[in-house]
Amino acid sequence: MTETTSEQQDPAGEPESVVGTESESESDVGPTEHEEQDDAVAVDTADEPEPEAEAEPAAPPEEPEPEPEPEDQRLGKRLRGQLRTLALAGAGVALSAVVAAVVSAYLDIWSVSEPPPGAPRITAASEVWWDLLNDHHLVRAAPGSTYEKEPLLMGDAQDSLAQIVTEGGVDAGMMRIRLILTNLTRTPATITSVRARIERTHPVPAGPLYYCGGPQGSADVSRVTLDLSLPQQPAMEQDAQGQPQAQYPSTKVQVAAQGDPAYFDVAVGAGTATGPAAVAYEFVLDIAYTQGNRQQHLLVDTAGRPFVLAQGIENWTQAFRCNATGWSTPGQAG
Repeated sequence: MTETTSEQQDPAGEPESVVGTESESESDVGPTEHEEQDDAVAVDTADEPEPEAEAEPAAPPEEPEPEPEPEDQRLGKRLRGQLRTLALAGAGVALSAVVAAVVSAYLDIWSVSEPPPGAPRITAASEVWWDLLNDHHLVRAAPGSTYEKEPLLMGDAQDSLAQIVTEGGVDAGMMRIRLILTNLTRTPATITSVRARIERTHPVPAGPLYYCGGPQGSADVSRVTLDLSLPQQPAMEQDAQGQPQAQYPSTKVQVAAQGDPAYFDVAVGAGTATGPAAVAYEFVLDIAYTQGNRQQHLLVDTAGRPFVLAQGIENWTQAFRCNATGWSTPGQAG
């Protein structure tokens, strides 16, 4: 065979050729059994999946330490806070002003339409006066008075009589009271009666009597009279001769609506008396009126005090009468 023939041709003693021949022979034969096992192991090992490594839990990222704020930023925040506070305060002040203005306007509107709750619906003022062309203005002076020895105060009889009252005297006989009534609502008020409410009585001063005036006109200024000696009787209307006709008002008398003042004159008398029996009345006027469907009362005084009127006299010759410069002695009076 082939392998035997080659050995016979090669000379002996050349081992390298033999070695080479063996190597070539081994290479021709192929891998040995050991190498096949290694390859098998390698294949088997390659076919097995490598075990996956367990994932370690991720550590939380470390937060960087905050850097300190610069001074200018802190100052800016502080200024912004102060500005915000000032803005809120300003808004509060503005809101208060708006509320006050609204309330003021509301009250102004209310006062034009209707008075606020609890406020008077009608107001009253009064004036005491005499018409010396038709009336006697008589004053009972305090004891010891000697006004007849002095000239008229500033040449005016009424000022002189008022001074006598201020120094302890009292008006007597009659007076006129002018009522000024003002309706504060839109609903007219209708007067139904006027009466005197006597608060108290006291003795009259015991000094001299002084008077001015006297009936000289053709008619009285007012024909509505009220007699304090008959306090249960309301004001009455008189005719031209002074005779009572009917209770006042005999016709419908209204107080105008919404702020227009109405004027009413009432002549108040106290009767006559002499000596210690004469008294002075302290009184207020009780005005009854209706407004809508309500009956109401209004009490009228003079500057917060009752009116005062004493009884008069029958014989005018008992009193000093005023003239152009002073007083006429009793007995000369007409």
